Amino acid sequence: MAQHRELIGRMDAWLAVRRPDYHALLQPGVDDGALDAFEAKFSLKLPEAFRALYRWRNGQPNSSFDSLQGNRMFSALEDIADTKEMLDDMIGFDFEDPATWRRGWVPFLSNGGGSYLCVDIDAEGGGLPGQLVGFWKADEDRPVEHASVEAWLAELVASMEAGTVEFD
Repeated sequence: MAQHRELIGRMDAWLAVRRPDYHALLQPGVDDGALDAFEAKFSLKLPEAFRALYRWRNGQPNSSFDSLQGNRMFSALEDIADTKEMLDDMIGFDFEDPATWRRGWVPFLSNGGGSYLCVDIDAEGGGLPGQLVGFWKADEDRPVEHASVEAWLAELVASMEAGTVEFD
């Protein structure tokens, strides 16, 4: 069993007990066909930990503004596709600097105001493929926040179990 599956199971159990209302509103997971279609649409390969996360749950509905972590909400795959398409279309126009937004970024956590935590599929701007990059609309810096989806899950679950996770 891959570590990400264990982490997702622990997160699921923690949310069910400590945030039952949030847990109950999470949408059913997507199937591999939906993930494959997303990959085909954007010509990219999602990390297995990301795929496992979305097979578990397909984010939260747009009607929920509760955060999964910090001030970030867990976006549904359809919302990710819409956001990614919009941001990809801004390259060369609204985003004249190629470092502002990269086609290899997949924005899966959102603060609802135009800032995201993104999986960096190909690390075109440096670093390692699969790293998680913070995209803050009002800031030019694009910091690497986690080495991978699995590293993010490990940190999130550890903070949940230690009682230090914050929700805004």
